[in-house]
Parts: sequence; C-alpha cells; structure tokens
Amino acid sequence: MNDFINTTLGGIALGEMFHRTAWLVRNTRATGRGRLWSEIGATALDPITGVNRFMRGDSSRVTDKPADMVPSNLTASGAAGVLWRGTEDNAFTASAQPFVELDAIYGDPEKGHSRTPFDAFAMKLRFGGGSALSEARVRGRLLGKPFKNDKLQFSVVQSYDFQKNDAYATGSQSFEAAFGFTAATCRPRPGFAVLGWGGLTVLGAIDSLPLGADRSPGGGRSPETRVRAFPRGRAFTTTDLDANFGVTANFSRNNRPFAVLFYEGRHLYSLDGVRANHFLQRGRVDLLLPLRGAFGVGATGEYFDRRTFYQDAARTRLHTTTTRRCAPT
Repeated sequence: MNDFINTTLGGIALGEMFHRTAWLVRNTRATGRGRLWSEIGATALDPITGVNRFMRGDSSRVTDKPADMVPSNLTASGAAGVLWRGTEDNAFTASAQPFVELDAIYGDPEKGHSRTPFDAFAMKLRFGGGSALSEARVRGRLLGKPFKNDKLQFSVVQSYDFQKNDAYATGSQSFEAAFGFTAATCRPRPGFAVLGWGGLTVLGAIDSLPLGADRSPGGGRSPETRVRAFPRGRAFTTTDLDANFGVTANFSRNNRPFAVLFYEGRHLYSLDGVRANHFLQRGRVDLLLPLRGAFGVGATGEYFDRRTFYQDAARTRLHTTTTRRCAPT
C-alpha cells in the first residue's frame, strides 16, 4: 500500500513537472542537428513522451508547441554559498558546508484561473549543506480561483516534499488549500504578497529511532543499530492522513524579492515502525541585496524544530532543534 500511494502520487507530481519541463527544452520549430539534440534532451527528462515522438515521427515534424505546454510565466533562480549549523546544545560548527539551491516557477501559481492541473507549479532543490540532497519540493496547482480583482487567490495544490537536516529527515505526499493576498503597487514602490496554506498528508515518512538509542549526530544510525531497531533494516516509519500548514511572506521591489519569511508546521503520526507523534517546525528568513543585473548577495537563517512523543507507558518526549546560518552568493 505504501508503494502504491507513494508511486502514484509522487509519480503524478514529479511526472507532470518533468513532462512540462521537457516541452521547455523541446524546440518544435527547429530542424537539423539542433532539433535532434533538443528532442534527445527532452527525452531524458520525459522518456515516455520522447520515445513516442520518435516512434511516430513527431520528433522531426515542424509544428507549434501545444498551447497548454506554453507557460504564462517562467522564472528561475539559483544560489550558491556556505552554511554553518548548530543545535540547542552545541554552538555553531566552525567548518562551513557548501550548498547549491535551485528555484523555478512555471506559470504563476499564486494568480489566475487554472486551465489544466499543473499548469502552474513551483520547484525547489537544495544540494549539499550536510547531505547530497537536503531538500526537494514540488507544489503543483490543481485548482485556482482569483477574487477581488486578482488581489485574493484561492488554490488547491498537490505537494511532494523531502527534507533532510540534523533535526529530522522526512518525505511526504499531500494536498493543500492555499489562500494568497497580493498588494497592488506600482513601480518602483515595494510589493508585498502573503500566502497561507493547510492540508492533509496522504502518506509520509520520518526517521524515528527507538527509545534508548544514541541520538547524537550520527549516533544510533549505523546499519547494525537500524537492523536491531527495524527487522527489515528500515530507519524510517510511515504515517498516514496527517496535517501540515504554513505561511510565507514575500517583499519585493521592481519584481525582485529583497526579503522572504517562511514558516511551516507538520504533524506526523507513525503507523509502521516506532509508534510516536512527531511535530515538526521550520522557519526561514531570506535577506537579499541585488547587485548588478541578475546577480546579488544575501544571507539566510533557518531553524528546524522536532518534538517527538513516544507511545510508551511513560509518554517519553524528545525535543531536537537545529539552526542554520547561510551565506548564499
């Protein structure tokens, strides 16, 4: 059942994202070698569509792209830098950890009517910063309805989320209802937008060590410990129909953000593995200073908090926090 839900919902979220991204790579008006390489690149992102196009001969036919595969808006940004981390018991580490963060917005997830599911989505990836992949998040719009001359927006979204840090490692598939407000401003006055959401986690997983295990960084997580705790060698416990909520505020000038506030809370109840209730919190503040053209510098502070309530007779409680200070460039 876990694989059925995870593969189906995860396949929809990631599959729609890669399917639409492949149409951005594919150049259906080109010919010759350039056209071939664009079709090959698109096939790497969306193999089924790509193979079908080669088999049908569409890979060489000059035509317009399907109208629903042309986004109304497309933006992307990247950040590279280093971060330091600490916990409630330890000061920030002296060694800096490099990371790369990528953000992309397809369409306009916070405005307008929906034409088709995933006609607008947002994607975030972070590599490094303590692990090879420390964050992957996709939020695709299923339904969008504007109100009050587009100042208010109601949306239903599907989310795929993965996070890994010193406080917790978790992944989930969820559906959320979101309400957004955008302040109408004229250049060069600052702009302001706020978005709040809440929803249900259909299936989630979280790392959960048994009582008595070593919870120091790296402790209790050796293969031998995992096998003793989980007979099948799994260090994650699965959850079902839990809740998540959050809010983010974006301050911008000339359509370029200079400050972003983010908070997210998530409740997970373990059904398979170590029985426990987990309440996860995450806060983030980004301060950005544009320099020249598309380049800028900034600083980010992140706070992760995990509170675990075990289902033993004593109702044992575990509290873990992790703080990151980042300096992206």
